[in-house]
Amino acid sequence: MNAPAKQPFNLFSYLKLIKPYWRKLLRSWYIPVAFSVLLGLYKWYNERQNEPFFTARITYMLEDEILNGAPAANPLMAAITGQSPTSNKAIMNDLAFSNLLIEYTLLRNTSANGRYMPLINHLLEKQGVDSTNPAWFKSEYKIGDNPSKDEMLRSFSNGIKPTFKAMSKESGLLVMSFSNSDAFFCKRFLEQHLHTISDFYIDKRMDRANMIIKAATRRRDSLLAALQGKEYNSASMQDQGFGTVMRRASVPQTQLQRDINMLNAQYGESLAALNAAKMELEKKRPFIAVVDDIRFPLEATYPEPYKKGAIFGIIGLFLGIAVVVGFHLAKEMLVKQKQAFRKLNS
Repeated sequence: MNAPAKQPFNLFSYLKLIKPYWRKLLRSWYIPVAFSVLLGLYKWYNERQNEPFFTARITYMLEDEILNGAPAANPLMAAITGQSPTSNKAIMNDLAFSNLLIEYTLLRNTSANGRYMPLINHLLEKQGVDSTNPAWFKSEYKIGDNPSKDEMLRSFSNGIKPTFKAMSKESGLLVMSFSNSDAFFCKRFLEQHLHTISDFYIDKRMDRANMIIKAATRRRDSLLAALQGKEYNSASMQDQGFGTVMRRASVPQTQLQRDINMLNAQYGESLAALNAAKMELEKKRPFIAVVDDIRFPLEATYPEPYKKGAIFGIIGLFLGIAVVVGFHLAKEMLVKQKQAFRKLNS
């Protein structure tokens, strides 16, 4: 059996339902009007207290060198090994929402109000906190130095995230946006946050390559030191054995020369390995560039007290009508139930 089709919404059908209550509604006209005026004034007053809301956006691009010359055949393996450009961009977006990285951004020194100080101090100044207050952050502050300040940093970070967005466009470009009532803070926060996540991403991607370079450098230096020592010993033996007639007296010198030749070969290999490691480091270095920077004036949303007051006034009017009609409906229902109860007990 087919279910009855749903009827489309029709305003006049609802008006017909309340038609029997028009007279009662007209007698209680002051209730909807009071709802309308009170709700409209309330929204108008609240909206007047709001400040303009500014939005800043920064667009940047990320290019990674493909490891081993070609991406993995399996997309999942490509994502795990960092060979998938899509996964790398998703990682960048996820890093942007990290509480810790947002805190690092707030601790970055920037020029604010004619002074060079951590960005978080600009927010503290708006709350009336100055450099004499213990809550003020010094330029050399590090996370972990003070538990109460770390808690304050996390609180500011959680307050930033609701109006912060990071996403990827269809073209592959990355976009970050942030909205706040302070235009200066919007601009500086996004600019500094891009530096924070870029530095973190690049450092982590290149950690292993840097370790290989450090190991290759240590080996080169140790071989060079050993080779120089052997060469000095060889020169000393030549000086001591000058004019020696017996051949067996030159055996240690011959053995030392053989060691020098071996060290020379190893030293050459270590130089080649170090140069190869440096080239690999440059190949793995991600390329991050700003495509669209932030400039004033920012996109702004200004409060609209009259418009929103009028909208809420209309909502209050319908709400008042609903209250009056609902009251009479409830009253009629109680009367009918009372009559039915009397008939049942008579």
